[in-house]
Amino acid sequence: MGRLALSAYQDWWRAQAEAYGRTDSDGSALEQYSSGRALSDALVGLHQLHDAKVVMTGAPRNSAVVKAIDLKADPQTAVIEDCVDLSGWRRVDPVTRAAKDPGGRLDRYVATASLRRFQAHWLIYEFTREVDRTC
Repeated sequence: MGRLALSAYQDWWRAQAEAYGRTDSDGSALEQYSSGRALSDALVGLHQLHDAKVVMTGAPRNSAVVKAIDLKADPQTAVIEDCVDLSGWRRVDPVTRAAKDPGGRLDRYVATASLRRFQAHWLIYEFTREVDRTC
């Protein structure tokens, strides 16, 4: 089960990279892998990119591990800890491909994702960046 939760987490990151890489994405693919605050935060990020008229190029890298899993809970829950590396995932102008990364951007940080199992699928419902902890 932990492997399935980890797979859903990685799929969520791939869906973000895909959505954030397009100027016309509505982010609907994110709904397959997240809900609650994690989904709303991801959609806000997408809208901020659209408003700034930039896209993301490349992809984030992860070193995720399952830290806890509770299969007796209703719904079942899992906690994933990750070292998120954004150094290969950059904001660019969609036409010129000129770099548009904000100043002071943190390229590596520890993050914790909380997941719930819903109708045979793991969904990320909370994602917390620990910006004071690098990895």
